[in-house]
Amino acid sequence: SSPPLILGRQPAARTRSRAMPPAQRRVLVIGGSFAGLCVARDLKDHYLVTIVDAKEFFEYTPGVLRAYVKPKHLDALTFTLYPVIEGRMGCK
Repeated sequence: SSPPLILGRQPAARTRSRAMPPAQRRVLVIGGSFAGLCVARDLKDHYLVTIVDAKEFFEYTPGVLRAYVKPKHLDALTFTLYPVIEGRMGCK
């Protein structure tokens, strides 16, 4: 007998034949902070990774208090995400 059908899903045999090859599979990572960047880094060799974040920059939040005392330190705590994500990591 065939496996039961679940609404919204196709039988496993059909799904496998229509699945994208591994090189074309995509992953969307929501959040470009520590966890998001680490996940993207680990998955980029196996998937096409896209990172989405509400901000255009990374901010090391625990160090922000130090920037109040030493304003020049803020440059060491923040950077623009785009060059890192596309240039160094090879993600979008």
